[in-house]
Amino acid sequence: MVREKTLNFLAPSLHPNTLLDLSFSEPKIGPSAPPSEVIVNHLPIKYGDHRPVGGVRRMIRTGENQVVVADDKFQVSTLNLTPLGSETAAPPLVISQESVKGRSKDTWAGLVPLENGTVSALTSGLLTYHPFTSKSEPSSSSSSRSRTVLSPLACLASTPLDPTSFALGGKEVDVSLYDVERTFGSGGAGGDTEMKEENGKRKKSGLEPGQIWQAKNVPNNSLALRQPIYHLSLAYLPSSSNLLVSGTKMGTVRRFDTRQRKPLSDWKVAKEGGVGCVAPGVEHELFFSDRSNLLGSLDMRTGKVLYSYSALTSTPQHLLPLPTFDTTVTPTPGTRRIGLATICSDATFRIHTTSTPPELQGVKGNWGEGNAKKGEVVGMIGGAGVGEGIFRGWGEREVVVEKKERGEGEGDENEDDNEDEEEVWDGMEEFEDAGEEESDEEDGDVEEHPEKPLKKKTRKI
Repeated sequence: MVREKTLNFLAPSLHPNTLLDLSFSEPKIGPSAPPSEVIVNHLPIKYGDHRPVGGVRRMIRTGENQVVVADDKFQVSTLNLTPLGSETAAPPLVISQESVKGRSKDTWAGLVPLENGTVSALTSGLLTYHPFTSKSEPSSSSSSRSRTVLSPLACLASTPLDPTSFALGGKEVDVSLYDVERTFGSGGAGGDTEMKEENGKRKKSGLEPGQIWQAKNVPNNSLALRQPIYHLSLAYLPSSSNLLVSGTKMGTVRRFDTRQRKPLSDWKVAKEGGVGCVAPGVEHELFFSDRSNLLGSLDMRTGKVLYSYSALTSTPQHLLPLPTFDTTVTPTPGTRRIGLATICSDATFRIHTTSTPPELQGVKGNWGEGNAKKGEVVGMIGGAGVGEGIFRGWGEREVVVEKKERGEGEGDENEDDNEDEEEVWDGMEEFEDAGEEESDEEDGDVEEHPEKPLKKKTRKI
């Protein structure tokens, strides 16, 4: 029995009211390394007095053994999980559930955790605040509060560095910050009506109730035409609550600082369909994917693509950066490790290798090209739902190593085999001796009846 490290995930399933508990063995890195072995547990959700959970589309972690999920029935449910490392994974238990009034063509734009609850958003612009009675246990009697903002929305983000606000963006909805209390409080109840001028148009410089910051669009292009606003993905950088990045329909990654309104950067990175996902990794590292099959790593200092994953044949729908086993140790520049998990459009969950950004000095061209720094897939499993998952943490499990030991009768069998081989060779020697005797007799016959010499033929010219 040996113990090996494991990476543990909770992912959506293709079936309703079900989650996947995935436990990957720590993958080996190398060109000839075997793929990671995975143990899959299908966990049916116990809903009790609540309604059954549909297909999970959004999932966030709100506690060590607690998650909040949003399903395709427009339900937001809080689930209790068994602790990581338990001998058997018990089914998740629904402890609270609320419904959101969605329209026929609505989809989830996002679900984010905050200090005392969660905020969900639909593409139609409906924001809903689901409060908790405490950080550890939500109250089943708590009522949600909703309001409508500009739409259509496409992305939502929050940061633990500022758990009282959240950011959003969408089509012709530039990146904006909202304060929770002012947005869903009594003073923001009238926020369902937009701030308008006398002619009915929204004020360009005015902020909605609860809105505390809004970004400006990038400058006009070379033809002096206004560039469209369409944010597909949004994320905070872990270094500061003032720094955000977004992926746009135009295929660029924009970097924002809330201390000023204009974007700091606008880097073109996508090949097709816009930047659908962004997720920060270690320092100066940003993972991104477009709407085709491009998945890559971006250096936030220079805006250059460090490397990409060329083996993908599907579109990444969710990016999940992974911490190191020892979180107190910072990876050195150029370190290759297991640092990313993805859920793709082919219903496959994958684990990838990553390489931390190098030092800026001495870096020329596309870093890593020709130095085996390309990202690789080291573990995968099919049957995952197309939605969001969470990383539960590193763990350990016992593995039985099968050793080939010689049995009691194996030695005798080997001896018998050797004897059989000797008999075969002896038979071959006897056959050769018999052949020699026959050849001798034939030689004697030749001596008694010698063959006539062959006449030498000459060619006439």
